[in-house]
Amino acid sequence: MNWFSLRGVILDAVEVKDRILLKVRCPRTWCMCPKCTKSSRNFHDSSVRYKLHCLSGEKRVYIACTVRRFYCRKCNKPFTEPLPPWMNGRYRYTKPLEELVSGELATSNFFEVSRKYGISAHTLLAILKRRAREVEIPDGELILNVDEHSYRGRDLKIGVAAANKKRFLAILPDDNQITLEKYFKSWPNEAKSRVREVCIDMKHSYLSVLKEELPHAKVVVDHFHVVREMSRQLEETRKVIQEMGKRGERRINRFLLAKNAEDLSVREKRALARVFKAYRKFPTLQGAYFVKEKVREMYRCKTRVEAERKLDMLLSQLEHHEVGKLAEMRNTLTRWKPYILNFFERRTTNAFIEGCHNKIKLVKRMSYGFRNFNNYVLKITLAMLPFFFLNFPH
Repeated sequence: MNWFSLRGVILDAVEVKDRILLKVRCPRTWCMCPKCTKSSRNFHDSSVRYKLHCLSGEKRVYIACTVRRFYCRKCNKPFTEPLPPWMNGRYRYTKPLEELVSGELATSNFFEVSRKYGISAHTLLAILKRRAREVEIPDGELILNVDEHSYRGRDLKIGVAAANKKRFLAILPDDNQITLEKYFKSWPNEAKSRVREVCIDMKHSYLSVLKEELPHAKVVVDHFHVVREMSRQLEETRKVIQEMGKRGERRINRFLLAKNAEDLSVREKRALARVFKAYRKFPTLQGAYFVKEKVREMYRCKTRVEAERKLDMLLSQLEHHEVGKLAEMRNTLTRWKPYILNFFERRTTNAFIEGCHNKIKLVKRMSYGFRNFNNYVLKITLAMLPFFFLNFPH
């Protein structure tokens, strides 16, 4: 009995064929009427309920529970005796099986789990919905990550995580500003006051919502997104300029421009110098590369004061550019300057939520994609926070 975790029942017989059948019954000889609370020993009738309980090797274990009905002489009505909580009421599976299935769904897809246990995918979804609950906001000081990821193609969803608590908090139904605003409006004021920093990418819609809903929190632009934006601007410059080169000349090697300057070999440095010389009529190319490397150099600073000095020096060197790609890069750095410099206080990044997004990609690949957003949220929440499904009392 301990092997199959049968609590509060008597095991009468075991049948082993292509499956294992455990015949059990409740040990009571009397039962209390749920309506008038009067005890009764008058047996009325009985029935057998079959429930899937667990797996033993490759065989499924079923429970055949004899459920009796007693007759209350005071109410003149029959009533059914209560079953132990782990028997899961009138469902055709027990709560231990729910835990087992929920745990396997965290690392497998619905098809494999359905085939293994003989449960339909619809039932598996019903189990997840019944056992899921809303993710609670952690206690203490909070440092949030806000970033979007792809649900299907260009259909983006916003993810919110508490980086310092290592807790994934929510997946929002879209990446609209109004949706993010509604989410933070649902937070209690006490939780909002505990948010110290929020790390985002370079999206003005996120910034305006955070200023409105979390005015006490410092907004930090993730340093990876800043460098990536400068690299994107450099790549756009390369694509335009190389089309203006002489016919038959070798195209500009984008890997030379994308690679970090300190990682270039002597041969690559010479090749890069030849590129800048060949396109000296277009100084924007070398200027964009210079800006990208100076931004990377700024992020190697130890203090905010030193980083601000380097950033101000870079912006002053770009002052005479009023139009073109260099002016666009200067405007971007100027607009996001205070949020870029906030990084040097605690060096907060979006690394945690980016790691969550990698796990989400793995879950989507393992599940062969999703067509229903609610099912998608259930599966991702289970993969990120399995204890919200598994740690329920029996």
